[in-house]
Amino acid sequence: MKDTVARPGSDRKLFSWLLLASLFGALIGVPWTMAVSGDPAFAWLEAGSSLLQLVPASAVGVWLGRKVDLGSGLRELVSRTPGAWKAIRTGLKPGTSVGLAIGVVVFLGASSMPEDTLIAGLDNPTIFEVFLRCLSAALTEEIAFRFGLMTFFVWVIRSGFKRPATHATALWVGNLLAALLFTAAHFPGLTADAWSPAVLVPYGTFSTAIGMVLGWLFMRYGLVSAIGAHFVADVVQGVIPKLVALIG
Repeated sequence: MKDTVARPGSDRKLFSWLLLASLFGALIGVPWTMAVSGDPAFAWLEAGSSLLQLVPASAVGVWLGRKVDLGSGLRELVSRTPGAWKAIRTGLKPGTSVGLAIGVVVFLGASSMPEDTLIAGLDNPTIFEVFLRCLSAALTEEIAFRFGLMTFFVWVIRSGFKRPATHATALWVGNLLAALLFTAAHFPGLTADAWSPAVLVPYGTFSTAIGMVLGWLFMRYGLVSAIGAHFVADVVQGVIPKLVALIG
């Protein structure tokens, strides 16, 4: 998505809204973390740590995103540019479809994983706590990994080569690097027994592929599309199975 000319002050408004979204995302994730860890202090500490990472990620995405044509659509939205809502809705359609596909694939993949691969605490949260986690992860992880890190990597690569022809390469390399860090951030959910090549290689490859698909949505349709896909995928593989089990 190409960035269009937005009204003066749109960057400041966007940064403020992203900070509010980050704060909201970090706070609603606390009940899930508390249920998994059983430690309220740890849950609040993790929320604070996440927020500290989201502040620079938001700043990077806002001020460097314009330079590398990433993150467009949001500035137009906060500055009330005509057609902005239509562009956001247009991006949500493929985001929802991709999210559904990812959710199904993740659910099937998780079902085929060896027992005791994931930490036991992941079974503790209630359906509502899992739902809150889905929304929290979609907001915080997409702001951090796509809007912040991916934008930063693309900017660094483009700044190093300074050739227009390298833009597509920079986008995909930046996407890959952000996806790898996205994968690494999910490794703590594995048990000690799962830290073997037989588990880490397929798990890491699968997670990285998902991260790159989300990155493609971000570069093609914008941040809201990536957030929507992430949220839908997590609901499909996390909330719906619990609802089915409860009803059944």
